[in-house]
Amino acid sequence: MKIIKPKKLKKGDLIGIISPASTPADLSRVEKSVRYFEKLGYRTIVGEHVGKQRGYLAGMDEERLSDLHAMFKDKRVKAIVCLRGGYGSSRLLDKINYRLIRHNPKIFVGYSDITALQMAFLAKSSLVTFAGPMAAVDFYKDEVDDSTEE
Repeated sequence: MKIIKPKKLKKGDLIGIISPASTPADLSRVEKSVRYFEKLGYRTIVGEHVGKQRGYLAGMDEERLSDLHAMFKDKRVKAIVCLRGGYGSSRLLDKINYRLIRHNPKIFVGYSDITALQMAFLAKSSLVTFAGPMAAVDFYKDEVDDSTEE
């Protein structure tokens, strides 16, 4: 398997924000994390279905999958940061277009339930992803510690 490593993120790059698992309890965290990334010099785009809720999930499976695919299709997006983990990512695994991901490698960041997506991306698309801080969990606060920001 030839491993695919996404390009390094640079100031001014566009970061896509999606919620492939659970929705944040407080949706103001989405706006706060967007402001945080923009303060650092990045541009942001929030998935069309972010903020939706279906039980404990961030919308219907098709909506969460649509946002995931849209971010990988968008050539302007250089990184995708998940809002949070929780539950629900594994429900998408058999519906993902892994060829799309392989041909549009990007930085993909999350942890917890997002790990299911990360392992599938590696196994089926050869894409290296990053276990790292998430927008609505780690980047919505006024003060983000240096190691998290790095």
